[in-house]
Amino acid sequence: MQTVERWLSMAGTANRAPGHPEANGASPPRPLHPFVAEAGDLVALTLETGQPERFLWIDEKGVADNIGARTGNPREYRKHNLWIPPSVGWSTLDARAQCLVADVLVMLNLIERDGHPDEVEERMIRAEQPGTSSLPPCIRSDRRPLRPDLRAGMADPPAPGTTCPPDCKFQLCPYPPRGCVPRGEIREPFCRQQQALLPGRVRRCLPRGLRRKTPHWVSMRVRELDGFWQQMAGRTRS
Repeated sequence: MQTVERWLSMAGTANRAPGHPEANGASPPRPLHPFVAEAGDLVALTLETGQPERFLWIDEKGVADNIGARTGNPREYRKHNLWIPPSVGWSTLDARAQCLVADVLVMLNLIERDGHPDEVEERMIRAEQPGTSSLPPCIRSDRRPLRPDLRAGMADPPAPGTTCPPDCKFQLCPYPPRGCVPRGEIREPFCRQQQALLPGRVRRCLPRGLRRKTPHWVSMRVRELDGFWQQMAGRTRS
């Protein structure tokens, strides 16, 4: 835990200007982004268990696209002399890691959508809101503005921010229409798995210390989150 806490204390410092008060520790650091805090917990579990394939991944889209194969022999994971073998997919990941991968992918697609590089950079800056509101409402509390039902081919697809609530500082919604997602569509099996991880179907099979109703960064009702992933699962169908 001390090792991970030291790493987390440096999170984001590389992007701070030399004169910034937080760059040299002159002022208390900002609260960690919820995704960074969750990743820190998963890193600690990795170090405790010695099983990186359960809690870490190489690339969000790569691991979400690949169901993967489980093996009961830990030596099989190491035969390629790699910390995390290429064959690992989302089925190998712990439930907490699967939830984090899913929402990180949604955020990345909101930020990296089509547009001039300067526009992408501006969206990245808006996504780094400090304090408790470091996640947009469409991820944290209400996913209806994401409008995952939008399809490509619309005469005038909505621009980023057009479906956001009036007081939203992020201006990222709606989600890119089908066919316009920079990292590719999140595949249906992975979306269905997000539904399967919701309460009532998975709590009995999780270790006691890992049981949760929804990810801690989500404050919406379970049925609302289930409805979002239901819509996301249908995007890849013809």
